[in-house]
Amino acid sequence: MKSISVFLRLKGRLLLLVLSVFFSFGTISECLADADTVTVDGMAGIQDNPSISRDNAIKDALRKAVEQAVGMMVSAESIVENAALVRDNIYSKTQGYIKQYKIVKEAPAQNVYLVTVLAVIGISDLKNDLDALGLLQARVGKPRTLFMVVEQHVGRDSSHYLSAGEIGTVEAALKEEFMNKEFNVIDRTTVTGVLPADSAGVVPSDAIVRETGRKTGAEIVIKSSALVKEGARTPGSPVGSYLADIAASAIRVDNGQVLASGRGQGAARHVAQNVGENNALDQAARDVGKKLIDQIIAKWVVETSGAQLTQITIRGLNDLQDLLKVKEYISGQLRGVQNIIQRSYGNGVAVLDISAASNAQQLGDEIVAKKIPHMSLNVTGVTAHTLEMVFTATADGK
Repeated sequence: MKSISVFLRLKGRLLLLVLSVFFSFGTISECLADADTVTVDGMAGIQDNPSISRDNAIKDALRKAVEQAVGMMVSAESIVENAALVRDNIYSKTQGYIKQYKIVKEAPAQNVYLVTVLAVIGISDLKNDLDALGLLQARVGKPRTLFMVVEQHVGRDSSHYLSAGEIGTVEAALKEEFMNKEFNVIDRTTVTGVLPADSAGVVPSDAIVRETGRKTGAEIVIKSSALVKEGARTPGSPVGSYLADIAASAIRVDNGQVLASGRGQGAARHVAQNVGENNALDQAARDVGKKLIDQIIAKWVVETSGAQLTQITIRGLNDLQDLLKVKEYISGQLRGVQNIIQRSYGNGVAVLDISAASNAQQLGDEIVAKKIPHMSLNVTGVTAHTLEMVFTATADGK
């Protein structure tokens, strides 16, 4: 019996050890999933105490690691223009962004101490701080954001828009969340004769959303549908319960790309029905607003640190041979082009998706500046993510 008891205790301890390792591994994996690894060199002047020289060299390397990560997210122009902000709010907190680091190589040299460091940087924390300074928005051109909200309250059979001049609980809460992150928000109440009138209806289609965005000068439209209903009420109690659910998505006006999508929920109890409804809607709006912002910013980080997608529409093509010439020119002559996907071709019009290090405006500038043998590409329209061109065959490319 004693041997069985010892065996069971050992088995239990082994199980606890396995579970501990498993959960620790899970935590480490989650941390590293939100990280970027860079290798940098650091240096510091030789001091009387070698340990001080070494520590200063490591600090220099870690600072450079954070600077490198910032450079991948924010343009050099934005960093220069906001040098004081970045220095005081980002570089002063270098240690807070370093999850871990390893000394790869170190050695004293003539008058300096040199180190090479492999550093793991917490991207999420850095991204959030840069976003709070408005630097990521600056890099993507501070796109103007419009909110289109339909609400359905207790006692109503359908959703509706608020009258011009009114801002409902959902729109107010969403605006506050986005403006706190330095988004460039368009005030719907100042736009007349464009947005849908106050009437019963359904959530607008993406086509209507994009058309409304174009008319108001918005680059992003937040489309949301809010429903609030009454929950169970305690018999004899004057206090009502209210449940809110909001579905929302962020749509790019120029190319129709869905930047983010999510749902938010809220619950509240109150004697007054309108107060209870508004409190529940406020919770739900802030819930979904934070989700949309996180997704949008994550998308921007990827786009500003890697390849960007540009939709190119080419008109005036005579046949597929002309299209092949254009595709060969784009892939062979434009800088940073990584991939071309042909979306459609018909009636002399082709639509291509171009993955490139350059954005749409940079690609358009490069096309305009270059002479192309045997054809002309006249750029007729440019947005942040689209290009429109007209093809003409020529003898000399002029």
